[in-house]
Amino acid sequence: MKIVQITAVLLSAMFAAQATTLQRLSVAEMTDQATEIVRAKVIGCSSAFRGSLIYTNCNLSVIERWKGAAQSTVSISIPGGTVGTRRQTFSGTPTLNPGDEQIFFLWTGRSGITQVMGLSQGLLTLEKAANGTVYATRTPTSERMLDGAGRPVADEGVDLPLEEIKFSVMNRIGLKGKQ
Repeated sequence: MKIVQITAVLLSAMFAAQATTLQRLSVAEMTDQATEIVRAKVIGCSSAFRGSLIYTNCNLSVIERWKGAAQSTVSISIPGGTVGTRRQTFSGTPTLNPGDEQIFFLWTGRSGITQVMGLSQGLLTLEKAANGTVYATRTPTSERMLDGAGRPVADEGVDLPLEEIKFSVMNRIGLKGKQ
């Protein structure tokens, strides 16, 4: 009987570890909670163990800084990656490639590690439309999402002109600074 219980606990833990539940964050909420918001280009990434977990560490070259201390580069960590023959993946984490230019909503915790907010929610890809307008986009995630009250909600993604996102962020930061 004890072996059956242990097996059941291990299987449920394994399946729970594969699923991710996120709190849906709006651009306004990410702006308020972020320690840094930058438009940046990925310089390079490498993976390393931190304890028993693999993290991919990426260096970003800042093109524009909308929030945070003035620095020309930022280093971020993303759960998952490959070290030698060991590979770890985590649902909802973004994949960054050298040369990608994106908007990053970042958060630095007490540990000093800087991460993308809400896993992939805080990463907006830049796409240029045929008319020349640059859009900041994020496709809706398939991960389970909850609102602030803990109710299940659908993710809507983001698809706004870059200048509108920038204006929204800068306006919100300005308003918060006056309170």
